[in-house]
Amino acid sequence: MTRGHLPATCRQRRRLVALVAGVALVAAACGSSSKSSSSASTTVAAGSSSGTSATGTAKPKLAIVYSAEWKDGSWGEAALNGANKLKAEGLVSDVALQENVQPGADAERALRAFADKGFNPIIAHSFNYGDDVKKVAKDYPKIMFAYAGGFGDVANNVSDYAQPFYQASYLQGILAAGVQKGAKVAGAGGFDIPVCQSMYQAFLEGAKVIDPSTTGSYIAVGDWYDVQKAKEAALGQASGGAKMYVGCGQGPPFGQIEAAKEKGGVAMGYVGDMSSLGNVVLASTVWKLDKIFQQMVTDVAAGKVNPARYYEVDLKDGGMDIAINPAWTSKIPADVQKAYESKLAAINAGSFQVPYKDKP
Repeated sequence: MTRGHLPATCRQRRRLVALVAGVALVAAACGSSSKSSSSASTTVAAGSSSGTSATGTAKPKLAIVYSAEWKDGSWGEAALNGANKLKAEGLVSDVALQENVQPGADAERALRAFADKGFNPIIAHSFNYGDDVKKVAKDYPKIMFAYAGGFGDVANNVSDYAQPFYQASYLQGILAAGVQKGAKVAGAGGFDIPVCQSMYQAFLEGAKVIDPSTTGSYIAVGDWYDVQKAKEAALGQASGGAKMYVGCGQGPPFGQIEAAKEKGGVAMGYVGDMSSLGNVVLASTVWKLDKIFQQMVTDVAAGKVNPARYYEVDLKDGGMDIAINPAWTSKIPADVQKAYESKLAAINAGSFQVPYKDKP
């Protein structure tokens, strides 16, 4: 998840997962209160049975821990898909995926267990694992640990990886303003952190390409997973004239989508293609985490573990895609589509950089 991700309670997960995965997954994910939150673990073999490359060098073993469920239709699933792609391409010998790992002692145990089994790199897929990663990494200086800080928090063998979603958000703003002329922007995030604020600010700037008078507001919901809370915030923004929604975190986009269904407007999908949730979804950012994970794996294979580095793959380098809902492809005005494609081409060519602003 994004910078600032906090652990979810099972109550909050039910609200989120019911929208994207169904009741069966919720029961499996939350279980009974007496069951350890880190017990859900899957390890899959990848590549050749020998676990070596063509040169005879042992391939890295990749492990990832996450605080909620993998199949959340959003942040967790992006990591799951990224890891599975590396497995399918034979770039790692093993992949271990552990969900429902809460920050603190639970996370420390999981990280140490993977380190003792020889996994390298070990990725903690949430901002809130930062302290745990730094504590454990000191005892395993030859193993790369990484967490989703998103602001370059790199030291010794602790890496960080960015979430430049604002680049795609800018382009989505162009599309949204083109189909919702005169409307306001409703931005929301679990918390008011740089990655979320920058998404909103970039979306607003993109909308101004079509309508320079566009205004909007940003709300920090106070929870990453609570869909109902996010929906109520979005409904409040809708009452003030907002019909273009951009959300950051697992819960906010789902809440905005539900609000748009009730009050009208268009919403953006976050980290994964959310077109299937309804025609109110105009476009989605699809995060291609395999690009970042592959960089980490490549560095580990080359022995580049300590000092660590900050990993970032921009839109122009294939770090993400924009998935326009097929229901909208014939409804976007030609001049708006042209403006969108022109900016996208300029970004890909490196002749235009999306403005980054992480404060109001």
